[in-house]
Amino acid sequence: MKAIHQRRAVRSYTDDPVSREDIQLLVDAAVHAPSAVNCQPWAFVIIQDPATLAHFADEGKALLVKEPPSAEVFESGLPDIDRLRQMAASEDFELFHEARALIVIYATGAGGIPDCFLAAQNLMLAAWSIGLGTCPIGLARPLFNQAHVKDELKVPQDWLCALPIALGRPDGETPPTSRRPAQIVSWK
Repeated sequence: MKAIHQRRAVRSYTDDPVSREDIQLLVDAAVHAPSAVNCQPWAFVIIQDPATLAHFADEGKALLVKEPPSAEVFESGLPDIDRLRQMAASEDFELFHEARALIVIYATGAGGIPDCFLAAQNLMLAAWSIGLGTCPIGLARPLFNQAHVKDELKVPQDWLCALPIALGRPDGETPPTSRRPAQIVSWK
């Protein structure tokens, strides 16, 4: 319960690297998530090279600012895509918040995205438990679904990006956000 209540989306990271062992631990936590009929429809791309992270951050920012919102972004329920695009156009906006690593979760089957979200939650809670910070970067999904990006990452074209997650050591505290009470429609 403590991890659930205290985990935050971290948007400020130190320059300290994340070890390969820690990333492997997080991926192991992710694959222990439940999945429909135990299909385990997920695969992971790990990016730690600073130049590669910067390249994809710049490409993703340009895509977000210049292209019409993709279905993944438009249908995501984000409140104000125009405000998000204005924010992304800012000179100091960095899509991955200068995190030291990015873990991109791909669904290996068309119906696998909900299961990948369960894996992502496991990964983010496990990261919190070992003192690491994470931030889901849903705005980067269109980038990681582009054919040339999949080719560069050696990802099969029929896989779908479920969720990229920024990862690193938090630089300071991230204050809690408020939560609305649960809306229970029916209880019979």
